[in-house]
This record gives sequence, structure tokens and C-alpha cells, in this order.
Amino acid sequence: MKKSSAASAAAAACEHVHDWWFGNQAGGIVSMGVIPETSKYGISTGLCYSFPCNCVNGEWTIVEGLGINKFSADMMKKNEAELLQERKMALGK
Repeated sequence: MKKSSAASAAAAACEHVHDWWFGNQAGGIVSMGVIPETSKYGISTGLCYSFPCNCVNGEWTIVEGLGINKFSADMMKKNEAELLQERKMALGK
């Protein structure tokens, strides 16, 4: 692993925790890997997936209603399928 890759990952983790704890910029949206209780943007429930979120007072909520073009929707479904397959392999089911 290159030092620059490790430093970049560490910086991203720090920024993520900062936004989660202190809140993201007003009107801004952050991308967070979360597990929603209900399906959002057509992604299966119970799956840790990166969603557009807003963070306030240490709490996150998924920003709903963003427009998704066909290309992005197709890529999201492809990513979902890969994650579901990886979960199946990891759990041996």
C-alpha cells in the first residue's frame, strides 16, 4: 500500500466522522455507507450502501427525492447486485 493511498483513506475517514458528528455544511449532502430500515432509491433493505445523507447533531438521514438518470440507476443496481453476491459469499448462503 502506498503512503498516499493510506493517507487519503485516513483523511476520508476523518472527514466522514467529522460530518457525522458535527454535521455537514448547511444545504450540503454527504455520501455515507448506511443501512436504512426501508428501501431507498430502489436498493434492497438490510444492505450497507452509499446513500446521499444529511447529518445534524450526530444523526444522519437519507436525502430523498434526488433525480437519478438511467445510467446512474443502472450502475446503482449493478453495484447492489455485486454487494448482494458478496454478502451471500461471505455468509455462505
